Amino acid sequence: MLKGWNARSLLLDDHDRHTHQVRVRHHRKTADRHRTALAAVVDAIGAFTASRYGTTGHSEAAGRLRTAIADEARLRQDLARQAPHAEESATALADDASTRADQQPAMAAGDRAEKRLAMALRSRLADAVSSRALLPAWFVTVLGAAPPARATDQWLQTATRVLLYRLTYDITDQVVALGPEPSDADRHRRSWYEQLRKDLRRW
Repeated sequence: MLKGWNARSLLLDDHDRHTHQVRVRHHRKTADRHRTALAAVVDAIGAFTASRYGTTGHSEAAGRLRTAIADEARLRQDLARQAPHAEESATALADDASTRADQQPAMAAGDRAEKRLAMALRSRLADAVSSRALLPAWFVTVLGAAPPARATDQWLQTATRVLLYRLTYDITDQVVALGPEPSDADRHRRSWYEQLRKDLRRW
């Protein structure tokens, strides 16, 4: 299970992946707009050269050409400014895709191991509850001495995740269910801890 988590930690997190995708997408849209602007310049040049000097049509074509040239120049500058970040993001996404493919077997095996462990813990907990075993103080404090009449499955699921968290991080505190607050440096543990705290508020 831990090997699977370690493999997943090598990937971009959701926020970073989304940021890179937005950068690449924005750069692509700017490039499309720039191509449209270039075409507009060509059309404006054609209209300008085809018009007779001194006529209303010539003046209108000249104004249209000036606007088209200004739009193209602005978009060209935008494109140049976005290019380094877009290239960096495209590389990051490509590397992430390659890493994801390489680590997929380890992540899949980790997911299977986590499911097996969670099922074993859930079965043990269900046996303890059905036999009216004396549950530890840390458990009773946050989840009560017995499952509620309603939402029993959700209660059992939360309790199982708490047990899995304690087992994974070797939490032995007999009073505080989740033990000490984890460091922000461990993103996976911190995220899990915060989610469990949120889930436990229900009970």
